[in-house]
Amino acid sequence: MSKRPTYEIDIKGDIDRFDERDMLFARQDLIRSFGVDSEQYKKYFSQHPDAEKFHTKLSKKQPLGGLNPSDAPMFCAQFKLIDMLGTESIVAGEPAKAKVEFTPERARQKIKNTARTYGADLMGVGPLRQEWIYSHVGSTGGDQPGYKQWGTPIDLSKHSSAIAMGFHMDIDLLRSAPHFPTLLASAQAYEKSAWTAVRLAEYIRQLGYSARAHHFSNYQVLVVPVSVDCGLGELSRAGYLLTKEYGLGVRISVVTTDMQLAHDQPVDIGVQSFCEQCLICADECPSGAIPFGEKTIHNGLLKWKLDEKKCYSYWHVNGTDCGICMAVCPWTKPHTLFHRLNAGIASVKGLHQGLMAKAERAVYGKYKSTPLPDYIDISEKDKEITKEVTGD
Repeated sequence: MSKRPTYEIDIKGDIDRFDERDMLFARQDLIRSFGVDSEQYKKYFSQHPDAEKFHTKLSKKQPLGGLNPSDAPMFCAQFKLIDMLGTESIVAGEPAKAKVEFTPERARQKIKNTARTYGADLMGVGPLRQEWIYSHVGSTGGDQPGYKQWGTPIDLSKHSSAIAMGFHMDIDLLRSAPHFPTLLASAQAYEKSAWTAVRLAEYIRQLGYSARAHHFSNYQVLVVPVSVDCGLGELSRAGYLLTKEYGLGVRISVVTTDMQLAHDQPVDIGVQSFCEQCLICADECPSGAIPFGEKTIHNGLLKWKLDEKKCYSYWHVNGTDCGICMAVCPWTKPHTLFHRLNAGIASVKGLHQGLMAKAERAVYGKYKSTPLPDYIDISEKDKEITKEVTGD
């Protein structure tokens, strides 16, 4: 256990709250929802001309999920339901007038037990740092009614605690990366995380406290650093949360609240040392988005900075998301006794961590995706796109 999170804050700089509108996903959402002739588009991209050039170029590539008309509805059906769970009336609401009183320690135990009952595989409670709260709303909710207006300032100053929850992804579907089934693995975990978060937030409101759910369709916090503060895992070279139990194969949702909760401690499971020596995810990344080099300072944090433009551009070449970095991570293995023993050894900092990464390479070699399930139709075009990546 660690009393301090393992991310490093630059003592010479401040951390600015991130505007959700500046996310690649949010910009695509803006274009899709309002159109290039809208006032929202003109106002935003007049202030971000380089971003407009990128998204204009991106629009000429194939859309995500558009490879096969029989496959796309599989994930569209799931994400439509997640969007329905993202409306403000679902993620937030008024608390009950009467409060149920707990000690902070008992409240934490009740909340974590309830999260586990609702379906969370991992859960932790920690402080809600204001730096990890988005400054403005960037999601539009697509065509779903009930979302906060795009560009609305975000204020969660009354919430002092966060409950972070992790949901493991289907390892067999994940190992099909970068083919279409890996997107189904993401969708399944996101759907479960959304459903669990909105129920947990409602449970807390029923107890008489303010609570808000944050999930795929309606985040107002940066879930990875929040999860690090809550003790779920550490920030990895690939930019994802790395957990001891499931590696990078985890999706996250968060509930923030004003309920007085005892906090869990952040963890140090040796990820920073391991990722320094491993480099497998950077070597396998087809877009070169994951850096090989040392950490750099980005918005007041010393971290390995993912090139999100390269990453997202590859998604539009591939026609679906990628997931190779998650699949190849030595920590992303079935949750067996053998894996748990190896994860315990890998958590101890030392030169043996680099040797374990080399052993991973020696045993498994370069990444090859697993055969696709029978219910997935993949065209010859799909195979050509991913041929160089998988080595097939």
